[in-house]
Amino acid sequence: MQTHAIGDEDDPSNKQHANSFHGIEIDVQDTEYLEDDLCNLRLRRLGELQQLIYILPMAKANLQAQDDDIFSLKEKVQEFLASQRQVMLILGDSGAGKSTFNRHLEHQLWTDYKQGGPIPLYINLPTIDDPEHDLIEKQLQHHYFSKGQIQEMKQHRQFILICDGYDESQLKINIHTTNQFNQPGQWKSKMVISCRSQFLESDYRSRFQPQPIDRDQSTWTNLFQEAVIAPFSKEQIEEYVTCYVPLEPRPWVTEDYMRMLTTIPNLMDLVKIPFLLTLALEALPSIAEGKQDLSTVRVTRVQLFDIFVERWLHVNKRRLQDNDLSQDHRRVFNELLGAGFVSMGTDYAMRLALAIFERQNGTPIVQYTHFHDHDTWKEEFFGTDPVVRLLQESCPLTRTGNQFRFLHRSMQEYFFSRVVYNPVGTDDDSTMETEAPSSTPHEFDPSNPLFRHNLLTEPSVIQFLCDRVKLDSTFNQQLLSVVNLSKTDAAVTTTTGATNAMTILVRAGVAFHDADFRGVKIPGADLSAGQFDYAQFQGADLTGVNLTRSWLREADLSSTMMEGVQFGELPCLKLDDNVVVCTYLSDGRTLAVGAGRWVVDVSIYDTSSWTRTYSFTGWDEAQTTAFSPDGTRVVFGGRDGVVRLWDCTRGHEISGMEGHQSDVNSVAFSPCGEQIASAGDDQTVRLWDSYTEESLFVLEGHTSEVLSVKYSPSGEWLVSGGSDGTIRFWNSETREVGIVLDSSLGDVRTIAFSTDGRWIVSGHGGGGLQLWHAVSGEPGPVLHGHTRDVTGVAFSPNSRWIASSSLDGTVRLWDASTGTHINTLSGHMAEVNDVVFSPDGLQIASGGDDSRVRLWDVDSILTSSVEQLDQFGAVGNTVYSSNGQYILTVDNCQTVKQWDSLTGAPVPLPIALPGHVSVKSVSYSLDDIPTAVVDRDGTLRLCEFQAGSPKTILEGSGKAKHVAMSPCCRWIASTDRDNTVMLWNLNNTQRMHVLIENGGVDGEEINCLAFSTTGHQLAIGTGAGNIWLFDPQSKGLITSISTHRGIEAMSFSPEGQQLAVGTEDYLIYLWGLQSEERAIELRGHTEELLCIAYSLCSEWIASGDLDKTVRVWRRQRPPGDTESWSCVSTLHCYFDIVIDIAWSPTVRMEFVTGCRDGSVRVWRVSSDGEDVVVKLLWGTNLGVLQAEGLVLKGTTGLGFTEQKLLVQCGAIDDSLTLEEDGRSDVEE
Repeated sequence: MQTHAIGDEDDPSNKQHANSFHGIEIDVQDTEYLEDDLCNLRLRRLGELQQLIYILPMAKANLQAQDDDIFSLKEKVQEFLASQRQVMLILGDSGAGKSTFNRHLEHQLWTDYKQGGPIPLYINLPTIDDPEHDLIEKQLQHHYFSKGQIQEMKQHRQFILICDGYDESQLKINIHTTNQFNQPGQWKSKMVISCRSQFLESDYRSRFQPQPIDRDQSTWTNLFQEAVIAPFSKEQIEEYVTCYVPLEPRPWVTEDYMRMLTTIPNLMDLVKIPFLLTLALEALPSIAEGKQDLSTVRVTRVQLFDIFVERWLHVNKRRLQDNDLSQDHRRVFNELLGAGFVSMGTDYAMRLALAIFERQNGTPIVQYTHFHDHDTWKEEFFGTDPVVRLLQESCPLTRTGNQFRFLHRSMQEYFFSRVVYNPVGTDDDSTMETEAPSSTPHEFDPSNPLFRHNLLTEPSVIQFLCDRVKLDSTFNQQLLSVVNLSKTDAAVTTTTGATNAMTILVRAGVAFHDADFRGVKIPGADLSAGQFDYAQFQGADLTGVNLTRSWLREADLSSTMMEGVQFGELPCLKLDDNVVVCTYLSDGRTLAVGAGRWVVDVSIYDTSSWTRTYSFTGWDEAQTTAFSPDGTRVVFGGRDGVVRLWDCTRGHEISGMEGHQSDVNSVAFSPCGEQIASAGDDQTVRLWDSYTEESLFVLEGHTSEVLSVKYSPSGEWLVSGGSDGTIRFWNSETREVGIVLDSSLGDVRTIAFSTDGRWIVSGHGGGGLQLWHAVSGEPGPVLHGHTRDVTGVAFSPNSRWIASSSLDGTVRLWDASTGTHINTLSGHMAEVNDVVFSPDGLQIASGGDDSRVRLWDVDSILTSSVEQLDQFGAVGNTVYSSNGQYILTVDNCQTVKQWDSLTGAPVPLPIALPGHVSVKSVSYSLDDIPTAVVDRDGTLRLCEFQAGSPKTILEGSGKAKHVAMSPCCRWIASTDRDNTVMLWNLNNTQRMHVLIENGGVDGEEINCLAFSTTGHQLAIGTGAGNIWLFDPQSKGLITSISTHRGIEAMSFSPEGQQLAVGTEDYLIYLWGLQSEERAIELRGHTEELLCIAYSLCSEWIASGDLDKTVRVWRRQRPPGDTESWSCVSTLHCYFDIVIDIAWSPTVRMEFVTGCRDGSVRVWRVSSDGEDVVVKLLWGTNLGVLQAEGLVLKGTTGLGFTEQKLLVQCGAIDDSLTLEEDGRSDVEE
């Protein structure tokens, strides 16, 4: 893959005016030749592009947009060039094809160039010294334009700048602003600029936004736009492969490459990045060599680089062997062969990568001329020594004139990561492996970059090292040894190494449950989303550590240094009823809160201490609430159609305003407080005088219920949204009808204006949000992320961010200009009803049905490095393989995943399920093949995750409600919406037997199905409290049991002698199936049971209910006494309900839970006599700060606010004494 930099030095003899800077006469002469010289530049640039394969990229509007919501990047750039906008930012992952697109854009613009038209100028930013000033002049001087020509172009011509590699140039400033482009008397230009997504923080747009000449001009609408290069689709990958195969003699045809790409698990996801696709195609023959079953092969990103580099060096070794080398070069080459050509080439590339990072701060382009640089560090890599020349020409580098660089920035980062850790590879004659082998354990050299560089600033390098951790346990152990070394060695280098090592391990997903980190020194480490169940940190230096969303349950942080530690959230307020509204008052510290579904209690709090200043109980018919701007009055909208105004300071009603014919859904004060607007089910919006209670206007136009109403910041306009999907503008003084916006997202549940009045955002019933330009009505980005109705939206005071709340229990933060999703804030344990920014924009407050008001620190949210997880649905089915090695889960997004049961590492499934299916159940076959029962078009099918396995159709099946598969893999039972229970014998799926038709004689609702371990019994539970026990073999009813309470969950004991039944009245009944004894009752749950399971030894039961807890029960059977059970542990560390539980078939005291929040957690139970401890083994998608039982005694540097937050999360701190006065509402 050949690349070229724009800074190539051309032959000065080809230019007549290269140094003609001696007088105005020559400058005038030069301008006469300007168009000729531009024509020569055009021809030269058109001839330089050598890209044999080019696939037109697609793009999406922002990073959060769905990968299928895409458009042609080429067409979008053409729209930009034809518009009034000045800057277009192109983002993309490393290797996404940004530079390739830029070069083709330049090629297209030069191809279409007309005399006197805009001049395309490709600028490789890393080649320019000080690009923040005189950028265009410097690039034109590279092309040998004279001073006079440059002045002529500055005064009379327009440029299209194509600025490549903003991230590689290590820039932190806005080069459009510093170069004063498009300002009076300055260069006239449009700029297309590219940057890696990973390089930027959340608040990145200020680096690229142009400075408008007119201060009132909207930068978003008129001057700036962006696009994100989308991953390759399968069709684009196949198109690339089709172009790739004919270029050189290949071992396979296109179909063979595509079969390999689709057969190796997860490889298609990896190669959606074009550069990685190139590496994979080169590496595939080596990966597939000698492999009989490619579905078992696992390939990571770093392995692709390993194999590609080794193959590259092997190819160059063979090239040199075949070349007619000089005698001197042949001698040197033979010496390199003797030393190991591949290892010598790798060593050269590693040393060069290290030098680039150390000498050039990572700037990728090295400029070398022997005359100027023969006495510098560059001589070691680009000098005239024959060894250097052979290695330089054989390594994955490109050369353009006197400029050298690696094939790709990611290649440089890869070799730098190998300087940190270089696994022992294979020699020249060995077979290439798909997995880098482990090196023998050794200590890191003190000169290792691990000890001298802050790797947190190099996310791509850390990602390579994370891949190494997952592949090589030796590297894991060595990083841990560095962390432990910091316990006794306080040197700065050791501390830096420990900080880097700990960050790498946590980012790699290593769990540190029960770990001994007493006395470690890891200041500044990123431990966000780390797992530290029962970990020991006593006496550690955790200064400046990021603990956002970390799992710190039962950890001991006694006597640790914790100054500057980030948790990502602030203490919450705990009330006794649902929080329906919260509003900051103008002082920025005071928050008005309305709580209660029927009777709204209004309270005013100081958020710094949650001190309540006053409160009163409001009206008992209220269903919507709003506060006046000064917080002295509150207005309620009621189910009786009346709008009532109350005085907050006195706590009594001022007036009632009648006019609506039915429910009032939304109320709002005008910014000046003089008007009140109300919206109702009667399809009207009404305006009232807030002082005289006079009805001012009735605004009609909606065709169904009006759900939301808001004033613009100026108060001139009122905007309303309704169930009809429209957003309507009204003049609040004249009742004049403004623009009407039609949304494709459904019901408009909530609306907010930006502080500058230029934008509105609407929240919708399906979970989507939509930005709109408030003046033109032009739609902006659609924001996808919430999975249920949006209940609240708010702009930050600077109009840069949007916060949204939803019935899905989350708060989300978005970039208001691009729609980019910034972060998901989890912590509420129920639906979230409202969200608001503080007046200074530093905090977000949210209130929900969990009776909590939560405060979120915006700075921590923006700087958090916690990666956004994939969209997970509720995990409703979990099962172990028979050998206990794997766990299979399925969520309500129909995603089936397999996990390593010991580590939690994802294990790729050999094949994917067909599209448009609903997964009803997952299991393992007797051969431990992952299996799923799916519903497709109303018919059940049995699908094995194995290539070539047939899809077994269950004849006679319909739309299934519940499905169960017997552990013996012989039987499948299902129930449909008519409550008919059907049974299939998998030995003969042509025959279906109906066990119960239409819910039996009394038409009962079938709630659950359960097979015994051997498959000899099938239990059917109903909502009426009946259990029917069938023999699947004979299809006969064995017995029936009645609890008179709705059955919600059932489980057989492993030996089949007992049936555990969870009911809607919070009880667990244990029925002895071989005796007439009364069932044993287990009491302790506080809400209805959802799941229940026995351990392999039948001595333990785990159960989950709607109160978001899991209880562990233990059998007590004293000699000569009757059987009894007791609850020995309760896990309170869930933020959502647990839907399914399964015990390991091989590890006696281990179980897995699947949760509605998408998390999967594996627990280990240990028992020492009567003492029982349940510890987390691993978890996925935990997503919240967990501090239950955290010990904080004697910590230093931890502020009162942070202490209070942790205590609310369940931490123990003997030194924290909350003030009694005014603190009664703080959750303890």
